[in-house]
Amino acid sequence: MASWVASSNASFTSVWPYSPALILSSAVQNQPGKPWLPITCVEIGGSAAVTRSSLSEGPTLGNGGQDPLGGPRGLDTGRGRTRPAQAQTESCRHRRSWARDMIRVTFMQVRFWGTRGSIAAPGPKTARYGGNTSCVEVRASDGTVIILDCGTGARELGLHLAQTMPQPMRLHLFIGHTHWDHIQGFPFFVPAFLPGSELNIYAPVGFQRGLEEAMGGQMEYSYFPVKMRDLRSRIHFTELDEGFFRVGDVLVETQFMNHTAPTVAYRMTSDGATIAYATDHEPFWNASGRVSQHPGDERHIAFLKGANLVIHDAQYTEEEYRDKVGWGHSSLEYAVDVALAAGVERLVLFHHDPAHDDETMERMEVMARAHVAHRGQALEVLAAREGLELQVMGGSAAPAVAEASALQHRQIAGGRVLVVSANEAEVAEIEEILTDDGLILLRQSDMRAVLALGHELLPDIAIIDRELLDGDGDPMLETLRARLGRRNFPILVLADSSIPSDAVYRGEASSTDYLAKPFSPPMLRARVRAWLARTLMVFDSAERVSAASGVDRPLGGSDRRARGLSLLASVPLFRQLNGVQRETLLASAAEQSFAPGHVLIRENDPPERLFVILSGRVRVLEVAPDSPVELIVGELGEGEIIGELSMLRNQSRSATVVAIERTHCLVLPQSEFLKVLQNSTELAVSLLRTLAGRLYETDRRLSRYAPDPVTGLAGRRAFHDQYRRLAAVARRRKTGALLLVLDVSQLKAINDRYGYGVGDDVLRVVGDALVEGTRTTDLIVRHGGDEFVVFFPDAGPGDADTVIARVREKIKRLSARRGIPVAVTCNFGVVYAQAPPESAEHLLREADQDMLRRKR
Repeated sequence: MASWVASSNASFTSVWPYSPALILSSAVQNQPGKPWLPITCVEIGGSAAVTRSSLSEGPTLGNGGQDPLGGPRGLDTGRGRTRPAQAQTESCRHRRSWARDMIRVTFMQVRFWGTRGSIAAPGPKTARYGGNTSCVEVRASDGTVIILDCGTGARELGLHLAQTMPQPMRLHLFIGHTHWDHIQGFPFFVPAFLPGSELNIYAPVGFQRGLEEAMGGQMEYSYFPVKMRDLRSRIHFTELDEGFFRVGDVLVETQFMNHTAPTVAYRMTSDGATIAYATDHEPFWNASGRVSQHPGDERHIAFLKGANLVIHDAQYTEEEYRDKVGWGHSSLEYAVDVALAAGVERLVLFHHDPAHDDETMERMEVMARAHVAHRGQALEVLAAREGLELQVMGGSAAPAVAEASALQHRQIAGGRVLVVSANEAEVAEIEEILTDDGLILLRQSDMRAVLALGHELLPDIAIIDRELLDGDGDPMLETLRARLGRRNFPILVLADSSIPSDAVYRGEASSTDYLAKPFSPPMLRARVRAWLARTLMVFDSAERVSAASGVDRPLGGSDRRARGLSLLASVPLFRQLNGVQRETLLASAAEQSFAPGHVLIRENDPPERLFVILSGRVRVLEVAPDSPVELIVGELGEGEIIGELSMLRNQSRSATVVAIERTHCLVLPQSEFLKVLQNSTELAVSLLRTLAGRLYETDRRLSRYAPDPVTGLAGRRAFHDQYRRLAAVARRRKTGALLLVLDVSQLKAINDRYGYGVGDDVLRVVGDALVEGTRTTDLIVRHGGDEFVVFFPDAGPGDADTVIARVREKIKRLSARRGIPVAVTCNFGVVYAQAPPESAEHLLREADQDMLRRKR
């Protein structure tokens, strides 16, 4: 048995009752000093409303009528439309007996303080359903207070709690995700400022920032006068994965949603009553008719199964949703269908679109009920309104759905993502999306090759283009799982959105997922993170090594050790080692992933680690004498090692090594490497061959690419060779690039008047200013005479003016510091290319033309 209490949003200063006894005593006695918000207890489709006037045997409140006991005004016209008309005819004789029964039944209370989604939309046209963003209060019978999301509605809730709740208060804030409409009320949440208050804040791990950083970011001085650290309450942050935990007597279960950021739904059970809060969620597959058989939709239904009350995202109508696919929100029809499939008792439509006024919301409420009638099933539906109060009575508890603790974190960074696609552009886009999370991409273009190499690749998740699968694809996917020895290995299939849902999902594997193409980048990223959090091996935090430089992932566990042995065997240097020797090397080894531009080794660092490049590419740099310019010694790629010379000599590093694209390394400690080297003739000989090859290559490069003797920068020949490789990377990744040409004004006149010594000093100032004003991954050369060229991969057209201004400022500052007797000025030309050509000649001509235009 569950019951509802619906109330007006006319006043937020009243005492919200904490128990059934208080409900009745406050209603009947109207104690002085305790203003009362008039309430209407409604059982949708059932008996008549129980108003406080009926409890006191006075006249029933009319729409907008004055409370005969002196309280605030009653429900405005339209606000009482929370029950069908036939409920009005029910006899009043049951009202007091229902109220007496309610006292003996435990329940959870729900109150809506913010119902809107995306952005607050206050005003006269949204007054009935409310304009504040997401915030819902839930109270359990043991006094546990839970706040679902902290949108702008949290301001009024905080004021209410500060006025009515015993001090010091203890609150639990459940944040679905940290998009701004779900957290922007926190800086105005009064309990956070009260000494002695305890706030426990829970949320899933976000993309770039941790929970505390995300919540506190909006309280930096640029946006708000009070910083997070200045709040006087005690605040505890807990990051959640999928699973369960408890607060008070409430069992809380979480499940990842289908949204554009990592988002969880909350399922709360106490005293036999279950409430599910599932907002910011989109159908996993856009199926016509009923809910698709997509495993994600089935998992979502299972999470809602048997709930007494479901608060569900219903931002759009089905017609509106067609133009909003990929935005991360549901239609009201989908919300109704999953609620019916889950057998829930009551559904509240939530996260209203900011463009929907009160009249639109009334129509959507009617549409939802008509959709239920069309399905021929029983479900009570209403749209959330600010001030609406609901009571969910305890009965037989629905079975729990989570099996693992939501508080035990899964290490995602360093996870291996197998991408199987023949579409280079698609692979490059996936790589760009996922590498920010420290994930390692394994590229394959043929499914049969994957099946042959499966046991060697040892991925954590696979993303596979459905076009590469035979027939319906199930046999090939199951064969891959068998080869990997993982029955529940997660596979995300990229499929054309026009394929019907019954063709998309036919298999029995619940770990097969489908994402429609063209996919939304943030949704792909969130989907991959959710699967990795579900399935990756859990490491104890003491075993993980985090560094600002990258993410270390110890090779513990049988699966990871087998993968480590396979990785070592793939590197030519270690190919001749036996199993015992490889095991010795792996004893303290770790995998590490570096973003482009990250420094793996700095000059003068101690020689503690050897890096084995498994994928990616790095650049080796040395500082030129008497200059900050770093000379490019060379570049290293897959299968090569870094740091062996300083390790053998036991001296500090003699060069700096920078990743110029996403680079995945196996990191070996010095002690373990030297131990194996002393006992392996094969490794010693292999290392000698590697060193001899390096010396030969260095000599060849020095003779071919001798640096400019004045500036220490690379010269014209080195530029054209290195440009071709960098341009190819930019084309593959579709990141675009800038090319800048600079010449020194009046260099000949400077030489004639002050001598070539001053002219050389001017060139050095310009060269050093370019080095200081650009990134390590940019290619800087003296192209000849008074001309310099810089190639900027991964740059946009809007970056040109910023770079030019920065270089000019550096030139001015260095000239003053070094006592240059003449003002150093330069002319600039710049050109942008979305897909840089194979040869730089065309871009150089366009940049020269741009320079001429700027001179005019």
